[in-house]
Amino acid sequence: MRRIPDGGGGSVEVHDTLRIGASLTTHGPRPFIDEVARFGGRVAIRTDDVSGLPTASELLGHCPDGTAVYACGPAPMLTAIRAELAGRDNVELHFERFAAPPVVDERRLSALDRTGVRAPYSCRQGFCGTCRTRVLDGIVDHRDTLLPYPERDSGMMLICTSRGVEGSRLTLDL
Repeated sequence: MRRIPDGGGGSVEVHDTLRIGASLTTHGPRPFIDEVARFGGRVAIRTDDVSGLPTASELLGHCPDGTAVYACGPAPMLTAIRAELAGRDNVELHFERFAAPPVVDERRLSALDRTGVRAPYSCRQGFCGTCRTRVLDGIVDHRDTLLPYPERDSGMMLICTSRGVEGSRLTLDL
């Protein structure tokens, strides 16, 4: 089992609490294999224990225009897939995280709401992307795990969790 320090905690607990010689009974992560087997060669079952950790490019394969991509997994995988598809307006991405990150701070969205500015939002936790907003001026303290670096670098932010760097101001394209 890989130790994933930024993961949900399972791998860290196993590495920190189990001792050499401990006995465990586990089952591999193979949900729904029988159900997807009926699709034959149109579905590929790929597991990290056999093939190693995949890149976003490997997961997406040939992704022609008009494709709908459905992804469910940990935040780093989803971030990599979103970054790989950045600029591909002709590919529709649907995604779901294994678990939502905790709400860290939603001061910006709450402040906008209090002043009557109605910005789009859904989850208020920085994982759905609905509140993605262009930053016209200022430096963002990104507190989400969703927005890919190319989007951050191009001046986007998620206003439900991210905010301006301490003591600075942000100008948003609302």
